[in-house]
Order: sequence, then structure tokens, then C-alpha cells
Amino acid sequence: MNYFQDAIPHNHCFGCGPNNTHGLRIKSHWIEEPSKSQCLFTPKAHHCAAPTKFLNGGVMATIIDCHAICTAMAYGYNLADQVIGSAPHIWYATGKLSLTYLKPVPIEKELALYAAITGHNEKHVYLNCTLNIGDKTYVEAEVDAVRVPSEWMQ
Repeated sequence: MNYFQDAIPHNHCFGCGPNNTHGLRIKSHWIEEPSKSQCLFTPKAHHCAAPTKFLNGGVMATIIDCHAICTAMAYGYNLADQVIGSAPHIWYATGKLSLTYLKPVPIEKELALYAAITGHNEKHVYLNCTLNIGDKTYVEAEVDAVRVPSEWMQ
């Protein structure tokens, strides 16, 4: 499987960086290139909220944010007709993250996140993202990914 995060150079992000040994290390890939991506993630017991049977809301926000931003980067590379991670590097950062928590997410269940591109222009990629368990949606999100200069990582 070709995961976006593995191709992004110098990725030390807590949520998605393969170079962060203490991070969540989520993995995203296209399921409908170049418009829809998926990430499967199974939280651990220590990712809990105050009631230990539910996932912490900040962890949910982190995995949604990272999945959507990495999808935006992969989409940006696609628009530029470049291989993900190739120079010149393409970077996006979160401009807006709007979450609607529909119901508590049980801990230690496999989560499926889906990000869909809803629009783009020269500086933005817009996405909708859902966090699901099976066929049930637990969180819905809208994300505005903002293109940042390649020097941003230096």
C-alpha cells in the first residue's frame, strides 16, 4: 500500500509522522484517486477520554486533521503532476477545522476515516471528512487546507 505519510519528507508530526516514534502514525491512501482517501486507525486504551470506554475528542481531532491535511498534500502533488514527496515539496497546513461530534466513539475499535475533496483553488484545498465505525458515522468535519511555501519546513 502506498501511504501518503510515508512519502512526505521530514514528517515528524505527532498525528501522522512516520518519523515520530511517540506519535499516532496514521496511514492514509487513495480509495478513489484523486478525490477520496481512507485511513484505518485503532486507538489504544491510553487514548481514552475521562470515561475510559470512549476515545478522547482531541485524539479524534488530531487524526481527522492529519488525515485531511495529508490528503490535501497528496492532492496538491496530483494537481502538479508530481510524485508525492518529490521536489519541489508541496505543503499544506490547517486553515480551518470544524468538527461535529455526533456520538461518543468507543475505544479500541477500528476507525475508518474518509476524506473527500470538495473544491480547490491556488491556495486552498477543501475537504469533508468523516470518522466511522462500520457503517455508522461518529464525527463529521470540514477542513480548509492552506498551501504554505516549501520553506515552511526549514
